[in-house]
Amino acid sequence: MRRKQEVTLTSAIADRIIALLERGPDDPEAWQRHMSELEAECGPEAYTMLLFVLTQLEFPGDKAREHWARVLRQWEELRGGLGEGVDLRVAVLHYFLRIQRKLRNPAIVEIKILRKTQDSVIYDELTRLYNFRYFQDRIRTEARRADRYGAPLTLLMVDADDFKAFNDTRGHLAGNMALRRLASVLKRTVREVDVVARYGGEEFAILLPNTPKLGALQVAEKVRQAVEKARIGRGEDERARGITVSIGVASLPGDATEAQELVDKADRALYLAKSLGKNGVKPFSDERREFNRIEASLVGRFNLIAVQSHPLTTLNLSEGGILFLTDKPLSAGSLVRVNLGLRASADTIECVVRVVRVTEAAAGYEVGAQIVHMPKPHQRRFRFFLRELRTTDSPPAPRSRRRGEPPADGRDAPSA
Repeated sequence: MRRKQEVTLTSAIADRIIALLERGPDDPEAWQRHMSELEAECGPEAYTMLLFVLTQLEFPGDKAREHWARVLRQWEELRGGLGEGVDLRVAVLHYFLRIQRKLRNPAIVEIKILRKTQDSVIYDELTRLYNFRYFQDRIRTEARRADRYGAPLTLLMVDADDFKAFNDTRGHLAGNMALRRLASVLKRTVREVDVVARYGGEEFAILLPNTPKLGALQVAEKVRQAVEKARIGRGEDERARGITVSIGVASLPGDATEAQELVDKADRALYLAKSLGKNGVKPFSDERREFNRIEASLVGRFNLIAVQSHPLTTLNLSEGGILFLTDKPLSAGSLVRVNLGLRASADTIECVVRVVRVTEAAAGYEVGAQIVHMPKPHQRRFRFFLRELRTTDSPPAPRSRRRGEPPADGRDAPSA
């Protein structure tokens, strides 16, 4: 049997409904208009949450909508008989006491108490930002809204650089104070309509409704600079290293089609920002190909650290990426320095690549890597070599693949 879903005040819909109860409206027509807008964005669960907030009774969406329609009719009748002073809560109580008889011991909850209760379950206690549960609910709501209205939605995943080391050397009290200050900087740097949440530990999420990716990158850079200028954790010691942040950026609909995919893409961009030196902003890129790939079997070496060198053999390459075989397992996102011999002579090029994907092959590991840096003299030699390969009638033959090893077709080197 399907387990009944628990309705809680952590919902972003509850936040909207409580705000409506705090400021009005005070007539059936206006309430119906607001609820219709909420239903368009969130579905019939809007009615479920409205009745739960007012009565603590749980109904499925469609059933809640039916009750709501009857409450409105009851409200109109009461206003016609008793005057316009009858508010929504009186109408709801009258309906469930006298018509449906589902409330045996009714209690009208003061809105201030309800707001205090709701605040205690949607905010992170340490930073006073929205918590993870609220963020999960809100991003789904905003993604549905963006899809319905064709509006862009961008997510920034923000991580405090080297925070564990800061915590270990300065202590947890200093760490907590730093997180509070960081939260304050994030909150005041973005708009009121933006959603800033503590995602977990020293990681934060900033949801930017109706914001395209280019604009979001500008916001992300503004956030990064604001954190750097805040000198968090430095105090009076000018030599102390302050807190900085790395930020990953992803958008709907360009990078993802739904909420969880958006989180995954922004998180991948954050990982790249961390791997490229931290204190930076990186957008998610699907690494669509920008260069033609050419099959070539070149022998070279790569270094993970200065004292270790490992052999590699290329399968194909372009001006933006390399696909190669090696017996060394690598991690996606890692940076390696590659040295390739272009010909039998001593003509070589050097570059730094970022590992994009790693697949086990019969001969070891097949690695797709994106070129992120190449000195200009090497760029010229590399491009000249690629032009030669394109124009020659007999390009260098790729090495023969061992049985069971997949072909390189369709698994080419990623481009920049």
